[in-house]
Amino acid sequence: MIRFTSVLFSASLLLILAILKPEAAFSQENQLNRIKLDWSSYTHLKDSKRPYIAYTAHQTTHRYRATQKGNQLSLKFMVGVSLDRKQSIVDLSRLSALDEQAKKSLLNHEQGHSDLAVIYGRILYKNLSKGVYSIKNYQQEVKKIYETTMKALEKIHFRYDLETAHGEEQELQDKWDLYFKNELKG
Repeated sequence: MIRFTSVLFSASLLLILAILKPEAAFSQENQLNRIKLDWSSYTHLKDSKRPYIAYTAHQTTHRYRATQKGNQLSLKFMVGVSLDRKQSIVDLSRLSALDEQAKKSLLNHEQGHSDLAVIYGRILYKNLSKGVYSIKNYQQEVKKIYETTMKALEKIHFRYDLETAHGEEQELQDKWDLYFKNELKG
């Protein structure tokens, strides 16, 4: 009888928990998926005087909900990464001068910039979610994590362009492509 009562209690508890769907504090999810680029993703320019044929830009946003119970603070985060279509540009006259393989290679390189934005969006979410915040200064603490992560993203964009010579060094581009593939798996 004790075993049956224990099983019945456990089943009842599971049913109640399933119905109420309690949220554990700091147990958060935020899935950022790859942004697949094609040339229609870009604002089209003709005969621009810019040094490069294409530029890829993103916006990384974050929101949070703060809940305070007594002296405990809980923050729930959402991070978003989107292509900034106004700042993502391609010079159509210069693009049309490329052969198909060169166009494909250039788009692949630009895809890498997009992949970096998503990877660092995930890093931002992880850093924000594992942060320890004070009730008094949590807004500044969140802002600091955001700014630090965005500066790291800016540096890695620069490193990516430098190492791949803006996609011209195919062997190094291949190494970065492998990095992107591995990082975007999860």
